[in-house]
Amino acid sequence: MVAIRFIFAFLFLSSFQAFARNFEGNGQPPPSKDSLKFYDGQDFTIIGKFNNEKNYNRFPQKYKKILRPEVWDLSQNSAGISIRLRSNASDISVRWRVMGEVSFPHMALTGIRGVDLYAWVNGEWKFVQTGRPVAKTSEYVMFKDGEPVFREYLLNLPLYDGVDEISIGVNAGAEISKNKEQFLIDKKPVVYYGSSIAQGGCASRPGMAFTNILSRKLDRSFMNMGFSGEGTFDESVGEGMCEIDAALYVIDCNPNTKRELIYDRAVKLVNQLKRNKPQIPVLLIENSLYPKNEFTIIGRSEDLAKRAELKKAFEFLVKSGVRDLYYQTGDGLIGYDNEATVDGVHPSDLGMIRMADFLMPKIRKILKSYDK
Repeated sequence: MVAIRFIFAFLFLSSFQAFARNFEGNGQPPPSKDSLKFYDGQDFTIIGKFNNEKNYNRFPQKYKKILRPEVWDLSQNSAGISIRLRSNASDISVRWRVMGEVSFPHMALTGIRGVDLYAWVNGEWKFVQTGRPVAKTSEYVMFKDGEPVFREYLLNLPLYDGVDEISIGVNAGAEISKNKEQFLIDKKPVVYYGSSIAQGGCASRPGMAFTNILSRKLDRSFMNMGFSGEGTFDESVGEGMCEIDAALYVIDCNPNTKRELIYDRAVKLVNQLKRNKPQIPVLLIENSLYPKNEFTIIGRSEDLAKRAELKKAFEFLVKSGVRDLYYQTGDGLIGYDNEATVDGVHPSDLGMIRMADFLMPKIRKILKSYDK
């Protein structure tokens, strides 16, 4: 009798676990595979990259021989790249395959190699859902049984892994196409060159990277040239920047660059950009004062010394006649309460929001002047 009860209990538990696995994290059972039709992401509008190659890489293939190997490898991460589309689907799922199954101890997998979806509703981008990675290939229900009305969508790709392929699945009979509205598309992009923080570390999901927040708020795509540990004022990166007909170049490389190199490299990079694209404004941004260094004399001294080197470069460039060059101090970049990072360096979502709010007035003012 005990054995029979055990068997029934085992069968019940197994059935329940199988049933539970069929539910996504949003509490909805996934649509039947037969009810969804998947479309290649390349069929839609790709923003946040400056090449027309059929991939989700930030630099064209020719730059493999131009960039430092470390930078080239990081350029395969899809940070800042998004897909714009339009659909009247009541069910939307996303299926994607990443290159490396990257993971870190201090950053959520949903930020590293997840995707997230936004919809244009009542004049603003509204977060819909995050696609949560489970392996190299993942599939996630973004919503089910929604209202079948046409909406514009924005799908943000992973911040710290590359994407081999991605497809969007919609219910049978639904229409899906490239964007109809030009949100994030019809204006020249901002090119943002920086460190791991600029790449998106450690946002909980792609849409929370401060460059993606700024993109939505300013209705303009941001080309993310943040390279974790490798944002060091490289002229090879500058060569790529010069290929882009941008509205603004932002240089935020102090965090990764040794103090003694900042002055010379900043001067050379700005001169390179101005020599090739004299009409495009350039904004230099100071490093923040890392919370982890507040209680160490050497660390805080180094943070301040880096700022001084960048300010010296800016003043030299202005005196030498460089025009449309701007400077942003780092005081208050992530607030003053030491609560905005995950590790004393990399912003949490709170830090990302603070960075976007802090930088937005300056960037908006420059863009307004440029757009006239």
